[in-house]
Amino acid sequence: MKVVCVGECCLDVYEGEAAPRLGGITFNFAIHARRAFGPEAEIHLLSTVGEDAYHLFAQRLDGAGIHHDLKIGPRTPSIGIRLDEQGDRSFYKYDPGGLLDWQPSLAQQRIIADADLVVLTRYQEIEPLFNTLLQLPTRGKRVVDFADIAGASSITGSIDVTRTVAAHHHADVCIFGIPSTADTLDRHLVALADEHNGMFVITRGEAGAKAIAQGITYVEPAVPVPEVVDTTGAGDCFAAHFLSEWSQSGDLQQALVKGCAAASDIVQRLGAN
Repeated sequence: MKVVCVGECCLDVYEGEAAPRLGGITFNFAIHARRAFGPEAEIHLLSTVGEDAYHLFAQRLDGAGIHHDLKIGPRTPSIGIRLDEQGDRSFYKYDPGGLLDWQPSLAQQRIIADADLVVLTRYQEIEPLFNTLLQLPTRGKRVVDFADIAGASSITGSIDVTRTVAAHHHADVCIFGIPSTADTLDRHLVALADEHNGMFVITRGEAGAKAIAQGITYVEPAVPVPEVVDTTGAGDCFAAHFLSEWSQSGDLQQALVKGCAAASDIVQRLGAN
């Protein structure tokens, strides 16, 4: 199994902490995928970072046994993170760094072309890059994490849902993380799933998760935890464990079980990975 994660490595700047943490949706997913898919799988990460953080990311990826091709750009993306008393995170001060100037090299494109699973992230601050990556050919399945669908993860806070999800027809698996209270958005996504040829996966925090494929909906409750410390990266963790189980067994219900269990563990610790 060759899993290729393409997109963002980012410095997570937690409010109140002096030093940033290594993060970013794509980086988080790759770290969790290494654990979830097991030692037999090849996990690749393709991205761009600044020279200042290159060795930090490379060292962590090497230590985890993740193949990586990180182009050195003008600076590393960074984002500010605030946690409220319930452990829910919000973002501020996003800097895309060199992401908007990054064009995958021919070598990187060959890695994507030979993947079994290509995992991409779509949020509006890097929409031009996402559109480029989505067009790159691959023999494998495309997974898209629509990270800003509910607006909570967007710095601007203003989301055109129709425009955001327009690319869903180009993905085999679409993953959406929305608040447990977003019933209207949930119904909208469920309706879209009916016209999608692949799979929709919708996570709703403490309300659990669902997967919709071939007209069948699978539902799994969230695993209760004593205390939520930090929700940052919970969706990335869920996605890695869900996709691992689904890829290996094809059992969507069990994939939801694995994803929800993994997410419940990560939210009890500070940090996304």
